[in-house]
Parts: sequence; structure tokens; C-alpha cells
Amino acid sequence: MDKELSLLLMFMVLWPGIWSLSPPKVSEEDSVADNDSGKTVHLLDKTTIETSTAYEGTFWQITDIHWDHKYSQQGDATRMCHEGYLSSDSNGVYGNYLCDSPWPLVKSALEAMVEIHNKPDFILWTGDNAPHTDDPEPDFTVIFQTVANITGELRSRFQESIPILPVLGNHDAYPRDNFPVAGDEFYGQYLSKGGWSSLLPEDAQQEFRNGGYYGYELPTGVTVLVVNTNLYYGKNPLGIKADDPCGQFAWLRKRLETAQKKNSKVIIAAHAPPGYFERLAIIPYFNDTYNEAYVDLLNEFGTVIMAQIYGHEHTDSFKLFRSPKGDIKSAAFMAPSVTPCYRRSIPGKVAVNPSLRLYLYNSRTLLDYTQYNLDLTVANELLYEEKPIYDDMAELEVVKPEWDVYYRAREAYGLKSLDAVNMAQLYRRLMSDNRLFQEYYLRNSGGYTRFLDGPCDRDCKMHFMCSMVNIKSRDLDKCMGYIDYDTPKVGAQKPQHIKPELNEEL
Repeated sequence: MDKELSLLLMFMVLWPGIWSLSPPKVSEEDSVADNDSGKTVHLLDKTTIETSTAYEGTFWQITDIHWDHKYSQQGDATRMCHEGYLSSDSNGVYGNYLCDSPWPLVKSALEAMVEIHNKPDFILWTGDNAPHTDDPEPDFTVIFQTVANITGELRSRFQESIPILPVLGNHDAYPRDNFPVAGDEFYGQYLSKGGWSSLLPEDAQQEFRNGGYYGYELPTGVTVLVVNTNLYYGKNPLGIKADDPCGQFAWLRKRLETAQKKNSKVIIAAHAPPGYFERLAIIPYFNDTYNEAYVDLLNEFGTVIMAQIYGHEHTDSFKLFRSPKGDIKSAAFMAPSVTPCYRRSIPGKVAVNPSLRLYLYNSRTLLDYTQYNLDLTVANELLYEEKPIYDDMAELEVVKPEWDVYYRAREAYGLKSLDAVNMAQLYRRLMSDNRLFQEYYLRNSGGYTRFLDGPCDRDCKMHFMCSMVNIKSRDLDKCMGYIDYDTPKVGAQKPQHIKPELNEEL
């Protein structure tokens, strides 16, 4: 903590300026909708309660594990810590910030979940299990072995009554990013070869076969809608022509209409979020047509969406979905990854401390989350306890790395809950309070600062703030001051840029 505070103070000295942008509006209708009463439901213990006030449950999110079977302590850190290149003896047992996760790190994360809180209501496992490597790129044999192993390890550590809800990531396919736009045997393989049939009930499996999506109704009355956003991903070459890939838009609308009629809430869970990466808001994640349709659909049903939960970015951030009038409809949360990997080839990417997230919720509202981090440097240095000096033959005991509380959202940001109203208020404060924003910026990388270029300056902050509330391409372009408001194709760069006035309205 002392180290973090000292860095923060240094940032304040180097960049004391504060700039502001007009905050998004929170409609009175939305405020009421996010604070309405719940109905009586049956919980796991078969007791009945008024869920709006009496019940608070928890769920884990684990995301972007990126387990690399080829990680080696003697591998070349510039080549994902693989052997066969320049050898090294500096790669730790639990990983290297330049590389993907070795098995000891994956195992440590799973064990930490159990030790910290072994009875969550459910677990969201939000995709990307295979490594980023290209030597060679993992084929389906490796991918299904990876997925099946993690499935088994997760299932064996938690009670059978605790739902584990898996989500497909863009690296969970071969070639990566390639997801068919029509339901076929492709998606059924994850159930059989990946072991997900052991996690999902039959009705969810039937939906999953249609395109990697499904719904799961919790005993609390909340429904988790797992969406396969890889179908809309800009790098998916199979998804650029279909109007409604795998019929997912139609399915999602029907599910949201059902929740609306029942006056119940839903949690949207997916891997890649819509919109832009907050550290470099240039290229959208989704094909632009799908991005527009997805955002419009979720905004239409914003009053029934408790929260949106994503991974993919590896960093810690949030987004606000708003109507064309500027009214906030729902909030989306991007959790940081288990893998610490710094992707040098991708502009804006940074290394992070391995992370896990535990949410607190009731049947109407996302209340809080606790962010847990592993200091990878400390974990690698404290691998073994020193043996007693009086016994040279004593065996060395492995010291379990500590996954510590990094921060709690409500406490860190002074929030009453994490509903859309409160998150919009946080956005407003991040714009006006530079000290708070710099704290947010440090948390974005899980507190790991080696690859940060000092404090987040004016242009850096504009990327963050514009991408938080401008999820559609044209809105983002205007906020950032790009001259050409047409969204570039994936891989293209916006060559021209003009700096907006500091008081430009978002």
C-alpha cells in the first residue's frame, strides 16, 4: 500500500491538472427502476424471503485464464516463456508478466476461490482459456484438453449444487476468433469434449448447441443470460454477413421480454464487450452493424438488466449504456484477467497482476465487488519456506501465494451500490476529481505499474472517459474528435485526429 500511495503522490505532482467533460444524464425513470421492490422467491435452502432487502448473495467471476501448457521457467520471456529460443532462468514458478499462465498460477487461482469463499451462489467463468501463442496456435485438441481440465478442476472444488456457468472466449476456438454463424456440431463439442455437459442442465445445453448461448435462472429469481459475443467480434471472419448470427439476437430479445413481463432482473454475461478498449479507443471490438444492434437491444431493456459482466480486456474498467437522449440504461463491468501477460504487439495493452473478483448482489441490484490480486513478484520470491537450521535434511515446504484484497468497489469509490445510477455518479466524479481518476487508472492494471508510462495525461484520460460512455462508433468518434466519423475496418487506423475542447459534451 505504501508503494501504491507513493506512486500516486508522484503522479499528482507530475500531472496536477483537472479537466472536465459534461456528465451523462440519469433519468428519473431509470432511478426508480433500479430501486424497485422484488418478489418472494425460493432460495437454495428452500426458505422464502423478500429478496429486495433481506437477501444478499455472492458470485465469483474468473476470466481470461490463458493456461499455457508450454510455459517453462527456462523459456524465452520474449517468446511467451517457451523453450527452443533463448534460454532463461528468470521465469517464476507462478508466471512472468510477459507470458501467459503456467499451471501453478491457474491452480493457485482456483484454490484461492475456495479458500476465500467456497459457497457462492454461482460462478461466472467468462472465457479465454487457451494461450495467445502462435508457435503453433493451439488447435482444438489442445483447446478441448485445456477446457476439460479447467472444467474438472473447478467442478471438483465446489459443491455440485453451486452452478458453474461457462462462457466462450475468442481464444476458445481454432482458428481463434472463428465462430460459425449457424448452430451446428461446432458448439456441441464444448459440451462433450470440453466437459460442459457436466455443468449445464439439459435445457441450457439445448440452447448452447444453437450458438454458444444460453440462459440460467437462479433460485433468487435472477436469470443469467450467457451471450456468445464472439459472433459479433470484428475479427471473426465467419460473422460478417449474417443478419442475426445463430439467431442470438432473436433469442436474447425473447429472453429479455420474458424477464420484463415477470418483473425480474437479468445479468448479461459474455466474453468480449461492445464498444472500445479504454486504453486505446480506436478500433471497436464488434463489427459495427452488430455493435449498433446489440447496444440498441440492451438499451431497450435496460430496466431489467441488473448488470453486464465481461472479460476479454484483461484490465479493470466499466462502461455505461445510454440512450440517444443521454439517459443511462445499464452498467457493464470488465474484470481483469488471471493471466498477467503483457501483449507487446497490441497497442495499449499492459501487464496486470493476476486477478479474481467476488460480487455481492440481491435480486434487484449489483451491490458491490471485492477485487483480489496476486502480486506475482512476491509469489515467485516466496516460493519455499526456509528449512530449520538444525535439520539439513528437512523437506522444503511450498508456501501458498497470497491472493489479497486489492480493493472493494463501494469503499474505494464511495458508492451506495453498483447500479447504473451510482456508476453514472462515479463517472461524473472521475471526470472532475483527478486524484480519484488516477487511483482508478492504477487499479485498471491491477496495481502493476512497470509498463505504465507515468500518470494518465489529458489524451490518455480522454480515451478512458470517451470509451466509457460512447459505445457506438459514431459517438466515440465525435467524443475523441476524429475527423472521419466513419468507423474503420478492423486493422485500420484513424489517420486524422483533432483535439476536442475540454468542455465538449459526452
